[in-house]
Amino acid sequence: MLINLNADLTPIKFTAATITKDKVELFKSAIRLQYTEGIPPTYATTFRKGEFAFLDRFHVNLKNLLHTDQQYEYISPFCLDDIPEVTTEFVSTKERRGMVFVSIKSQVKVKDQVRVYFTSSFVLRETKKGTE
Repeated sequence: MLINLNADLTPIKFTAATITKDKVELFKSAIRLQYTEGIPPTYATTFRKGEFAFLDRFHVNLKNLLHTDQQYEYISPFCLDDIPEVTTEFVSTKERRGMVFVSIKSQVKVKDQVRVYFTSSFVLRETKKGTE
């Protein structure tokens, strides 16, 4: 079984850590980003905990997972001292030719205002014997 479709599909909500200058500088360093002021929009990638929580709920073997697509819609920038509230929801699965396509979406709000939406898509396929 590639995915447990009887899993709990309740949205996953969490409060991310306060955005601090040190965390932003560490992020910039990790992605080797130079010559930028403020918080880069790509900082939103640090709020993907809900996606991995869904993969755990689905009992997905990460050896079977291929990340296929990630799309972001930036509404407004993050600021230092923001405390992001993240909601991640299961969108859909489709099965085709022995593979399962999964879509998950998230929104990040600060003080009830959406800052970013993002959607991630994955393909689950059986691992061939001898490649595990």
